[in-house]
Amino acid sequence: MEPLISGFYNICVWIFRLAYLNILWLLFTILGAVIIGFFPATIAMFAVERKWIQGNSDFNIFQHFWSTYKQEFVKINLLGYAITFVGTLLVINYFISTSFNNAIGNLLSWLLLGLMLLCTVVVIYIFPVYVHYDVKYADYIKHAFVIGVSSPLMTLLILLSFMSYFYIVTIFPGILPLYTGSMLSFAIMWFAHCTFIKIESKQMERTQSNLH
Repeated sequence: MEPLISGFYNICVWIFRLAYLNILWLLFTILGAVIIGFFPATIAMFAVERKWIQGNSDFNIFQHFWSTYKQEFVKINLLGYAITFVGTLLVINYFISTSFNNAIGNLLSWLLLGLMLLCTVVVIYIFPVYVHYDVKYADYIKHAFVIGVSSPLMTLLILLSFMSYFYIVTIFPGILPLYTGSMLSFAIMWFAHCTFIKIESKQMERTQSNLH
């Protein structure tokens, strides 16, 4: 009976945590007028979830969220809008290229579609990479690209988890405002963290083999 009660308690704790984190994300996104609040609030949410996934739950959620939000406010906005700018250019040029009914237009549209897919991969991994690695500014994009492209299974699992969540939303639409941000980001952070561990373990094995 005790394991059942303990399991139920843990589920309730996680339900509360994810709802609370989602509320913080929405609140601080709005406080930043959305335009300058979205990226800092999102990176703060990923930072909290990273600590949870690493097994650290004994910390003040609000304090860690707020400190990350303040500390990364300028840097993550610059990075986020740089990626947004590139992505917007790709989308605009893609629709322009589709208006040309010739071989060059078709070639350009396929090329731009491929670039858009690669940009999507960067968008998926940029937040987990940002909170996990301490690298130079431009290297965040490079790391997100390399990790995403070299981990197609994890990327597929992230997309499947998104599809599963939105299927559940069609059954229980009431969870949409309470859990969407925190649930989707948690799925990304979870699978990305699994990828990070694999990469780091391979690097450690390679280093040890070089030493021998």
